[in-house]
Amino acid sequence: MTAFDLPLVFAPAYHVLVWGGRRMARWRRDLPEGPVGESWDLADHQRGMSVVAEGPLAGRTLGELTRAHGRELVGAAWDGGEFPLLVKLIDASDRLSVQVHPDDALARSLGVGTRGKTECWLVLEDNGELFVGLKPGVTRAAFEAARTAGMVADCLQRHVVGDGDFAFLPARTVHALGTGTLIYEVQQTCDVTFRVDDWGRVGLDGKPRQLHVEQSLATIDFSGETGGGGCNPPFSACRAGGTMRELATCPYFQVEERRAAQTSGGGHGGFSIVTCLHGSGTLSTAAGAVRLQPMRTCLVPAAAGPWQALADAGELRLLIAR
Repeated sequence: MTAFDLPLVFAPAYHVLVWGGRRMARWRRDLPEGPVGESWDLADHQRGMSVVAEGPLAGRTLGELTRAHGRELVGAAWDGGEFPLLVKLIDASDRLSVQVHPDDALARSLGVGTRGKTECWLVLEDNGELFVGLKPGVTRAAFEAARTAGMVADCLQRHVVGDGDFAFLPARTVHALGTGTLIYEVQQTCDVTFRVDDWGRVGLDGKPRQLHVEQSLATIDFSGETGGGGCNPPFSACRAGGTMRELATCPYFQVEERRAAQTSGGGHGGFSIVTCLHGSGTLSTAAGAVRLQPMRTCLVPAAAGPWQALADAGELRLLIAR
């Protein structure tokens, strides 16, 4: 047995942001003071590197483990770089900036990295708000004029969303999280954000936050092919136990949600990221187990093989990415 035969649990990396809130305190006892906007629950990135919280690898970072043991951790698809996915819990008490992320090719051409940022959002509570994509027919010229006039929201598709709604955002989709929205985000490992508008507010330092207007306009897809807000796919029976729904499948990740007293996965030659949204129980492999509790993310390494999740009572609600 090696340490990579066990599920891994990481300490969250918190980010205090002007638009953040305090809702995470319901599940987290280690929040810093101030408006906490993001918890990077699984991240191989210098702005929020994950550190193993328990077990034989405690104290090691996800970055050093990936560089040294990429095949065991990621699987045969490891490309020699950083861990490919990043998982965040996001609490938006106020609207986030209107922003856009490059795709892989544009990130390389702009010299801002080798990966772009395709992402997806699972909404966790009712009364949320998403801005995803442009309204039909909005051109670059119309968008520029609206931005200059302080009316950029008029160009965006706005959606009122609730618990269980889901949005998939290909890179180059202009977007913003709205007031009162709590989500889990699964994304490519990339933190390149071009902020096109910030609703006229100032940051925590009392100064306007930096905008990236030219980069944003060069990145936004004005073809009308991106966009689409909250949807709520139905659940169906899952052969591994309980019910499930497929949320996203793209070249960068597959994401699904399950609700089950007992369910299983893995053994496909790659990693599984298992986030517990509701309930408590255990996540185990043949080598051992870790605890599942609300808003806790675990990583099952590729080398660990099949895994099983078992509720203490009732059902677990799990977000699973690979």
